[in-house]
Amino acid sequence: MFSARIVACCLLLAALSACAANRGSPDGNAGELNLEDLAGRTYYLVSMDGKNFAGANAPELSFTEAGRVTGRACNRFSGTVNIVNGTLSAKNAALTRMACPQPFLNELEQTLSDMLQHGTRARLDSRQLILARDGHTLVYALSSPKP
Repeated sequence: MFSARIVACCLLLAALSACAANRGSPDGNAGELNLEDLAGRTYYLVSMDGKNFAGANAPELSFTEAGRVTGRACNRFSGTVNIVNGTLSAKNAALTRMACPQPFLNELEQTLSDMLQHGTRARLDSRQLILARDGHTLVYALSSPKP
């Protein structure tokens, strides 16, 4: 009876530890998202608002060691990244303005632009960057791990 309780407690602690590990960096470290977690990494769009994105030219977000974000869908953009209390924003963003051939990309670019300009909740879950604001959710997958 006593050993069954110990096993149950150990299993509970292991499950809670696994849940906490998903809130941190892509390397599994628990804690608040910060610029170092993103620096030197590129993420590709997986889904927008639950709709899977499939394509050879997946929209991407790249974060530099110098605290900048660059990205592309059909237009390109760049800006200075800021993360405060789990909210990611990009200030002083420069953006090209061409009409996208696919309506989905126009919607994506408008949604992402609003998120970065006004701030978006950002979290890392395993190898995914999840951005959420005003009922929209963008899920990006890590391209390749940082060396």
